[in-house]
Amino acid sequence: MNRTDVHTTLREMWDTRPARPRDDRQVAGVAAAIARRYDIDPTLVRVGFVVAAFTGIGAALYIAGWFLLPEQPADPTAPAQPRPPRTVLVIGLAIAALVSVGSIFGGDDRGILFPALAVAVLLFLLHRSRGHRGTGAAASAGAEAPTTITPSGVSLSKETAGTATPPVATTPPAWDPLGAAPFAWDLPEPSPVGPPPAPAQRRLPVTSVTLGLALLAGGITAVIMLLAGALTLANLPVVLGVTLAVIGAGLVLGAFVRSGRGLIPVALVLGALTWALVAAPLDRWQGNGVGELRAAPTTVAALQPSYQRTAGEIALDLRNLDLSVPPGGNASPVRSAITLGVGDVELWVPQNADLTLTSTTGVGDVEFDGRSESGPGAHIAVTDDLGADGVPTGRPLVVTIETGAGSVEVHRG
Repeated sequence: MNRTDVHTTLREMWDTRPARPRDDRQVAGVAAAIARRYDIDPTLVRVGFVVAAFTGIGAALYIAGWFLLPEQPADPTAPAQPRPPRTVLVIGLAIAALVSVGSIFGGDDRGILFPALAVAVLLFLLHRSRGHRGTGAAASAGAEAPTTITPSGVSLSKETAGTATPPVATTPPAWDPLGAAPFAWDLPEPSPVGPPPAPAQRRLPVTSVTLGLALLAGGITAVIMLLAGALTLANLPVVLGVTLAVIGAGLVLGAFVRSGRGLIPVALVLGALTWALVAAPLDRWQGNGVGELRAAPTTVAALQPSYQRTAGEIALDLRNLDLSVPPGGNASPVRSAITLGVGDVELWVPQNADLTLTSTTGVGDVEFDGRSESGPGAHIAVTDDLGADGVPTGRPLVVTIETGAGSVEVHRG
């Protein structure tokens, strides 16, 4: 295969791109269009989009197909059919799109390049092997001149002058053995009655069985973790991961038996929830109380080594903290930590204190001295900030702040 073959194949892929059907669609019909073009099960294509969503490019690929593939024209003779609500699917696509945007602009381009290249190669190979199949290939092969034929095979076109008149039959046909209708003997013999259509095959209940097995697997996992003393809020993604693995297996099985499409929205929502729980450090959310915590120590002895809350607000005022070092006194750093599950943290430090700060939040904002970070994993680290005077003064202050979700604000003076 040389460069000309590659160019020809790419041009053929574009020229024979399918239209998004108005039926058998879940969101916009992109997966159904690709499946009909290459004569494969649409569930298999939808599973591919779900897998690609967890690599960061699935939603971007689906939206690109939404814009690049035309929509199938509506049939004016067909009665309008109401479309079922797809709110959950659209919400799942929006969440996946946010994940894709975060992955694309997250600073690691290599994490997007390799999945995108793999998808491009798979599409290219799929067209090389099955490009001659499906509705798209038939549409691009060129249509012959249309002819009007009635079900009985009789031409209804008006004869023009000079056209030979077919000979009239002189013996009765089989359908008129008594010769009662000689004026209709030139009609063709009636076609034989065909066998009755085969009954539609019943699809396997992949969706219901898979959901039942997924709930059973998640429940068994939760019971085992409970008996082992490991069932905590921080370990909840493990239970969801087991459930999601069973649903993924059901999607793969459904792709081969043409069933299980109802698992797709469940997989999208459950996958987004699992990702959110993994991104938010839940180990900081438990066992520390709920509510507001305010403290304003003025001596090093009164400063606690840690301030913790599960949910609420922590306000720590260290502006009057005495960090001076008497002659021959202790000059070691003064340390404290703030841990909050969900809520807001506000910290005030002395104007001239020598500060070392590490602040991290799972989802939220972090601000200090004109600097601001936001989004998942927002982080600000400051080392040996000498304050307004710009010279070492007293004992250094070392503060560590960790939150699961919320905002962190650090002020001087």
